[in-house]
Amino acid sequence: MAKKFKGGHVMDEQKCCVSNFFKRLSGKAESRCTKIIDVAHRLFLDRGYENVSMNDIVKESGGSLATVYKHFGNKSQLLIKVLEHKSEELFGDWARQRSNYEGRLEAFLMMIGASYLDLVADNDAILFNRLIATLGYLEETRSVNQTLLDVMMHPVNVIAEYLENEKQNGRICVEDTTLCAHQFLNALEEPFMFPRILGVETDISEPTHHKALTQLVQIFCRGLCVSQ
Repeated sequence: MAKKFKGGHVMDEQKCCVSNFFKRLSGKAESRCTKIIDVAHRLFLDRGYENVSMNDIVKESGGSLATVYKHFGNKSQLLIKVLEHKSEELFGDWARQRSNYEGRLEAFLMMIGASYLDLVADNDAILFNRLIATLGYLEETRSVNQTLLDVMMHPVNVIAEYLENEKQNGRICVEDTTLCAHQFLNALEEPFMFPRILGVETDISEPTHHKALTQLVQIFCRGLCVSQ
């Protein structure tokens, strides 16, 4: 069952949605839908959501327009499935490893942080941030923006659920675990992502990432009053 934490965000619900979607498909249909999702993801990143049509996606992925509409409904629903699928690919392992880090906050944050900074260093991260920034201004996606936000909360929710468990077991002291998870990821990403979005040359080397991550984890562990 999905869990809710402060702020009302549903924990791991997007994983259930995308898993259930693929479970309903035959092997051939699953392969076809995976190809459609991969192609749509690439086109949305490269061209922007508003500049990609369903016909463009069919042209690149093969198959028929009828198949795309049958499985995904419309372009905004396809966008949701794209983000669900990619979110599970990128962050699903965090959730699967979470229980291995009980009582080991510093190690958990180092694992999460190293993985997240690898994503931030990828050029697709810049395209992704630009894509997401444009969606709020589009009338076409306005009706699904809350769903899109829920999907985007996946990495935050994984961290928040871990922190909530640590809090319930008396190992850390924090009022709002979801807010804390947001603050950790934002503090980790901001020195690297914002300049790169603006096209400013930025040091994203492994030593620089490690230095930033180690310092941030130390700050958070001290601030959370980790029990020794």
